[in-house]
Amino acid sequence: MPGSEVSQAKQQLKIIIDAYMDQSDIERVLAACDYADLAHDGITRKSGEPYILHPIAVSSILAHMRLDPETLMAALLHDVIEDTDFSKDDITEKFGKTVAELVDGVTKLSHSSDKEYNKAASFRKILQATLQDPRVIIIKLADRYHNMTTLGALRPDKRARIAQETFDVFVPMARLVGMNEMADNLEHLCYQNLDLDMFNNVQEALLQTKPKRCEYQTKWENNLTALLQQNQIAGRIKKKNNNIELLRHFVKNDIDLQELTHSHAFEIILQSIADCDRLAEILAEHFQVLHYEDHIRKPLPGGNQSLMMRLKGEKTTLSLTIQTELMRKAARFGVVLGENAPQACRSAIQASMQNLNILIDDQCAKTTFSDLLDYLHQEKIWVYTPHGHLHELPQGATAVDFAYSASLFLGNHAVGAKINGETKPLSTPLLSGQVVEIITDVLATPNPDWLSFVNTQKARRALQNILRDQDIEEQRLIGQQALSRALKLFNRSIKDLSDDDWTDLLQWRHVESRDQLFEQIAVGDLLPQLVANHLYSQDQTQEEHVSDRLIQGTEGVDVKYAHCCNPVLGDPIQGHLSRRGLIVHRARCHNLLHEQHLHPENIMPLQWTSEDVDDVSFTAYLSIDMEMNDEQISDLIYQCRKAKTGVEMVRNHEGKTYVNVVVNNRKQIARIIRDLRMHYGFPRITRLALPLNISETSKAS
Repeated sequence: MPGSEVSQAKQQLKIIIDAYMDQSDIERVLAACDYADLAHDGITRKSGEPYILHPIAVSSILAHMRLDPETLMAALLHDVIEDTDFSKDDITEKFGKTVAELVDGVTKLSHSSDKEYNKAASFRKILQATLQDPRVIIIKLADRYHNMTTLGALRPDKRARIAQETFDVFVPMARLVGMNEMADNLEHLCYQNLDLDMFNNVQEALLQTKPKRCEYQTKWENNLTALLQQNQIAGRIKKKNNNIELLRHFVKNDIDLQELTHSHAFEIILQSIADCDRLAEILAEHFQVLHYEDHIRKPLPGGNQSLMMRLKGEKTTLSLTIQTELMRKAARFGVVLGENAPQACRSAIQASMQNLNILIDDQCAKTTFSDLLDYLHQEKIWVYTPHGHLHELPQGATAVDFAYSASLFLGNHAVGAKINGETKPLSTPLLSGQVVEIITDVLATPNPDWLSFVNTQKARRALQNILRDQDIEEQRLIGQQALSRALKLFNRSIKDLSDDDWTDLLQWRHVESRDQLFEQIAVGDLLPQLVANHLYSQDQTQEEHVSDRLIQGTEGVDVKYAHCCNPVLGDPIQGHLSRRGLIVHRARCHNLLHEQHLHPENIMPLQWTSEDVDDVSFTAYLSIDMEMNDEQISDLIYQCRKAKTGVEMVRNHEGKTYVNVVVNNRKQIARIIRDLRMHYGFPRITRLALPLNISETSKAS
């Protein structure tokens, strides 16, 4: 029976490749299939089926995308080096260097007993190989997709672990290389295996409202078809299965069940960009446009090109993706298309891929798996050169970060920036969609003050390398000047520092001389703002002594948390130096962004020392989109305490329930929001920056 199953799988693969390969290539692929069958002979999967069925399935997935023979051969052999006695040299001898390199690229490392290290090292290896040949990540994604479809034979805890890793690593990687159809499929399987109750609830809501949804979809489709015909625009309208998008928004708490079931999506595929633009104008004349983005001229990371519109109907809203056939294909398959993808798509993917160098250069040999996850899940912005080239940057990146992203020359000689045609300081935070031009002077050199507001590792390393290469006397002078500028905030200068001040500073930094302190400042090992803060901020309270050990590099510095955004352990944070001390804000706080525009020299990046500290507590402010009665409020308090979350206040106001919860970290906020949504029928629950501001409050006992 197993032999028959394998024969059927091989025959199915042959049928698929017969449609687009010549005979010699078909024979090479089938030879690799027989070789893999021999290598895995006698090995079975957890389900009991012959192991060879897995690589054949992976190769078939890629064959449906019409990948080349070498990619399919490598897919068939992808577990041979890792799981059998055959080596890379054996594969090279039999099938050539290209196939062997692809197989080696997807082979995991296991040289250490440290699983965390092995995961990071294996992923770095995959990224390195991907930069050499993008087919490596294509094979790896197909491999992971098939594994996700066959999780049923595994223990629940192992299913959840694989699903979480897939969600954390492979879904963002698929989007990064433009394989959005693969990413959607993987993400759907992740939700199904990570939170089956929530997944089933959403599916049930969609099923219950299907008749009404179909009715509204038909009305939208008829209206759109009529518009195309009336204006003689040739094209086709395709209902978009936006279930995964709705699931994503729902899981992220962006929409509630009611909104979820009143949202519809269509793709409109036209023959030219001119037709796309013309249709957008016509739609704007006939409907209320809630949102419009032109990503034809400014493609999204991953290379997605389209006009995106959101229209308001009588009872529903409609999301439209308007694009040409080639753009639609590129948005689905991305890097798979290779040279057949539009130039803008290729450029966008290349820009995203180049950023991966941050993770795999020599200095990152000790990168942890958590570091890789942080990078992949950073909120990104995308900005453009005047020529339309895309640069992907982390949210909060400044014009200096953009300059170094574009080229080392631009970064090292930058003196200013034009953002959407307006001259701005280099410290200006950038927003998605902006066009940025760097103003340079060949005589200009980097300023150590930039280290207080750059947000990318590339810019920081480039700056530090330049500063370290300077003459030692020049370093000391630069460090002294930087400290003088920082002291101005407190209306002081270096001349005001007493011998006791210097003794305090040298002991604090464990250095023997003032010159050594200046050198630390000059090369970016010490921010001058922290020195000024250490000397002249107000006296610390006991609470602030706890704070300074939570945040890296702030030992001996007066640390306070901003009341305008109330950061919690684990939130992305930045610091604002003031006369009251170092104020910690959430990274996207409006007050912080305003201050960065006015006084960029007083803003600095910060990081928590750990996100799992148990002996500290923070208050978070939640808004629940339902008005609770007394019984429900009592139950709410019980649910919070059961989840080891304290409750300070519960209050109804204007149809909503507001609750102040006491937590240890951001992860605990996410858990209590998830638990409360599940318990109360999935209302929207929002974390607020500030507590409810009304005169009467109801304290929870």
